[in-house]
Amino acid sequence: MKQKRVNKVDNERLNKLQTKEASVNLEWVLKQHNIQELKSTIQLMSFIELHIEIENYDMQGVSHVMLNNSIQLKFISIANGLLIYQETNCIVLSDCVIQKKKFHCNHNQLFLIVLQNNGGRLILIFSHPMSQKEWFKILKFQAKQIDFLKKYRIQDNICLNFYEISHKKKKKKYAAQIINRKNFKFQDQQEIINNYIKILRNNNIQNVFPIVSIFDDNDILYLVTEQFIGSTFEQLLSNNKKMLTQADLAFIIFSVLQNLRGLQDEDLFHGNLTFDNIIIVNQQGQLGIYVINPIYKLYNQKSIDYYVKTVSEYLIAPEINQNQIPSVNSDIYQLGIILLLVSFYGISQNLNNSFIQRILNNRETLISQQEIKFQKCLDSDFPHLFSACQLDLIKKMIEKDPNKRIQVQDAIKHAWFINTKDKIKMQKQHFNRHLPSLKTIIEMVEQSEYDIKRKSHQTTGINFINQRPSIKKYDFSPYAQQQPEFSPQRKTSESMNEIIDEEHQISNLIDQLNNKQCVMLPSQNNHFNQGNQLRLIQTENNLDQFQV
Repeated sequence: MKQKRVNKVDNERLNKLQTKEASVNLEWVLKQHNIQELKSTIQLMSFIELHIEIENYDMQGVSHVMLNNSIQLKFISIANGLLIYQETNCIVLSDCVIQKKKFHCNHNQLFLIVLQNNGGRLILIFSHPMSQKEWFKILKFQAKQIDFLKKYRIQDNICLNFYEISHKKKKKKYAAQIINRKNFKFQDQQEIINNYIKILRNNNIQNVFPIVSIFDDNDILYLVTEQFIGSTFEQLLSNNKKMLTQADLAFIIFSVLQNLRGLQDEDLFHGNLTFDNIIIVNQQGQLGIYVINPIYKLYNQKSIDYYVKTVSEYLIAPEINQNQIPSVNSDIYQLGIILLLVSFYGISQNLNNSFIQRILNNRETLISQQEIKFQKCLDSDFPHLFSACQLDLIKKMIEKDPNKRIQVQDAIKHAWFINTKDKIKMQKQHFNRHLPSLKTIIEMVEQSEYDIKRKSHQTTGINFINQRPSIKKYDFSPYAQQQPEFSPQRKTSESMNEIIDEEHQISNLIDQLNNKQCVMLPSQNNHFNQGNQLRLIQTENNLDQFQV
């Protein structure tokens, strides 16, 4: 699941607005008594020198900026989550709070966008309201906003700290992860949250929730995303009414591996893969995985205390205790432990510390016992352990030696995922082999309609084509079927019931044949897509299909 939001820019309109902004004279502003409202303090902002060449920009244009008691026209652009100022300097938008404001003076009016971070503020001044609207439309998806509760209403809890919210004016529903920074106990947590936001903004990382907007109000962060229904991996396992199939489990593990591959490509890692940090979501009928709450920061051997305190002991890879820093390699170990616990988990058990320790202490024995079962072509003793391939992947992921542990790119190509896909394909082909062809179904429907209608004509002697009563003369009450008072050929109640019964026979037969036809025809959602990504389609709120 990649970021899918695309911010459309009307370049023709933007060029016209740029010409208008460049030609306007704002010298009159310098004579106003409330001029302080327009002054930028960018000398205090932490600008970064831009040393890379950017090919694709989200937006480019000009704005007036007030500096040193003078109004100056500046070239600005947006790309890769950065606001680039005068082509050489930039600020990270996710570190900034953004606001729209107006500047009033006599009969004049200016339209402002205020960007502020811990250092200072940059005020973009526009003479035309459409300029402000176009720039704010792009900036609000990159920076943070304020006044969340003025725009949204918090409703039901979805899971963990995710809530369903609704826009007060548009009435549209969204979801939001709410994070209270007042509860932070360590200084590292602020840096980790900032990095988390950057990860969510990164379009190259799969299976993170797509950000709609971010609000920062009084140390409370609201990370707004599209509406979804979801539960944590632990909640899914604890649901006694639901058994995970091999396709379900393979889908979840594969999706997390996709996320880790994206993190590794960006020189990042997750750091804390737990049952609560993997969310199974339903968004507009399509199911997927959100991997949440990474604890990425630049650790070193002397400053790894926060990581060790945060991560559960059973999920800490052996190399971390030998003063190695976390990486995607240690994430693989964590995911392997999760797969191990799920594989030896039963519905009657509780996923608590006692169960976890028992499985971890006996993992070598448990694995070897089940390997013997599979060698004898017997089923495993555990409902979520499906094959010897699954055991092989577990062993490679929880390998204690990090140099021998399977790499993320190899784990994604593991035989377990390939075999799971092949099993589903074989089951599908076996099922379809016993179904009639589409041509046969059509012929059956046509023949059935003809036979029953012919029988109906012979029984009643009524010509439906030439002597139909007017439909307007019937009262279509759900409780009674009345006949017209002055019908030229009044039907007896017995003959009418017979006709109705026969019409029901036709309808029922067509429904039955159509149902078979629908089962046979491939759904648009049931094809393996070309991107080799997993998709999980929901049927009656159950995890149903696994596809590679």
